Amino acid sequence: MAVKRKQRVLLVVANLTTHGREELKWLYQWLDANALNVATVMLGALYRRVYTLTGEEVTAANLVEQLETLAADPKTKAIDVLINLHGWTGKLWFVEGPVIVKDLADLIAGKHLERKLRLLYSTACYGATHAPDLVRAGFRVASGAVGVNANGAHDYPTQLLYWAMGATYKSALAAGNNKLITAVYDELARKFDFEDVNSVKIAVGKKKTTITSSAT
Repeated sequence: MAVKRKQRVLLVVANLTTHGREELKWLYQWLDANALNVATVMLGALYRRVYTLTGEEVTAANLVEQLETLAADPKTKAIDVLINLHGWTGKLWFVEGPVIVKDLADLIAGKHLERKLRLLYSTACYGATHAPDLVRAGFRVASGAVGVNANGAHDYPTQLLYWAMGATYKSALAAGNNKLITAVYDELARKFDFEDVNSVKIAVGKKKTTITSSAT
């Protein structure tokens, strides 16, 4: 059965500023604000409500608690999450520092939220290494970058646009992975001395999921 607007909620998690490179604080502050603004403008009307975790609120414990609270609402049939954090292989940077994603996934899995968790789209570096554990935690589909992620200015709004139009997540991911555009952003990141840049996103789970799909 299709999940209607009033049955789905969106959670946007954004804090690149706390652990960002000092000389790029201005960029990370803009990215944090932009992550919320773009999601609200492009998707706000398609969800019952857009929830946020920002600034000092962005702890691993708060994320798990927020997911549990949202899932407890009987009106909610699907929870989608947009992660905008720094990452490394197998780790995500919350306010308290790096958190092993496997441990985070274990905490989420222990809450038995799999009937409500649907999409997790991450802009974190090395998000592809996190995706399998997040699907194990209960998300229907999860995605992330192969290496250091640099193409967010294109990928983020593009994926959200396709998702809003009702495309499968596989199609949204492919549009965000535009080879020519991604190559330009990745090369620019290398000029700023970032290493192991590879913004190509990989999805794990049920890639034909759409905004109207059930979470199960």
